[in-house]
Amino acid sequence: MELKVYRQDVLPYVYFVSSMAQQTKSGMFGALSNKSDRIGGIFDRWINIIPESIIFNKHYLLKAKECANTDKSVVVFSDFFMYNPKTVGIAPDVIGIKVENNIIPFVKFDDTSNDNYWVAQPNCPQIEVKSFFGENKYMVSLRDQNYQNKYLVLVEANLTVDYLLSFFNESLFSDETIHKLHMPDDFIVSNARNLISQTKPVSFGNSELGSIKILVATTACDFMRYALRLNKGDTPRFFKGVEPRRSQIKEAKFQINESLSNYCYLLESGLYRFNERWKELFSNQNELTLDIYIDNPSNLKVIKKNKNSIVVLATNDAKINKIDLTAGKQYNINFGTFGKIAGAEYFMNKCVLDCLPDKEEELINALANIIRNN
Repeated sequence: MELKVYRQDVLPYVYFVSSMAQQTKSGMFGALSNKSDRIGGIFDRWINIIPESIIFNKHYLLKAKECANTDKSVVVFSDFFMYNPKTVGIAPDVIGIKVENNIIPFVKFDDTSNDNYWVAQPNCPQIEVKSFFGENKYMVSLRDQNYQNKYLVLVEANLTVDYLLSFFNESLFSDETIHKLHMPDDFIVSNARNLISQTKPVSFGNSELGSIKILVATTACDFMRYALRLNKGDTPRFFKGVEPRRSQIKEAKFQINESLSNYCYLLESGLYRFNERWKELFSNQNELTLDIYIDNPSNLKVIKKNKNSIVVLATNDAKINKIDLTAGKQYNINFGTFGKIAGAEYFMNKCVLDCLPDKEEELINALANIIRNN
């Protein structure tokens, strides 16, 4: 499911982040950041809250209304309160909905509560939305922030690089301004190859800012049960892809000659997890390779190990993460690393998220029940 993102969808979030930035005169500290930030950095880190309202107003609530057989007006409430999460905790990403004129809180703030200031309301779903932007193509992760009994919606957001231009005042970019940017030819001896150019006029006409793709709706508990847990100081190694080798390694030059099944074992999820022998192969106990899907690993023979890849020979037809490998051919299986993590976190390769239990229908039914009763 892919949803278009327009200027009017993003405007409330731009205002929210701008207000947040302006309330701190010397950059963002403490709960909002672990370092000083200016407004550009704040937008880069906080813009991941955009998908919350879009996926519910444009998808889940529409499905819930259909399930409830009603044409009532229903909109979502995102968390636009400002607070220090280190002091009061973190509210769920969806704190409630509005059905016609009735506000239905899924949580309520109560600073007299001894355990958690955000108190879940009876018969209301608790929902977290985890957003990943285009730069992270390969894996998803989750830190356990008291996510028990909460739905988890994973989405991939792709906004245009210049999405913020849609909110600039066009009158600031006059012909006079761009004239000041014009560089005289006195600075150029030769530009025959057109390697440099003048500043181009800025366009403001685009109201479509990108898209959001819903990857899966599951529960946080299911994600943590299926994912690989890494601890502080560990480095995740993720799957990047498979490519046929242009030159074949001759059998006499095989560094290794073992079935891939000797390096992994099957999980309840249907994925394969790598074992201690695999860690020894890469000679780093703190680099943990994320689980992958393999259709019969005994059909793949490991013949060489490189820094960030292995070379395999398909002894019979096989499949890795939906990629077909043909019998008799050699392939590079490529990996990448992310860097050491700061604390306990759960990781999965993005390409295997379909192994997670799909709870979309369950979530829609929960929302439909609330709509029916209000």
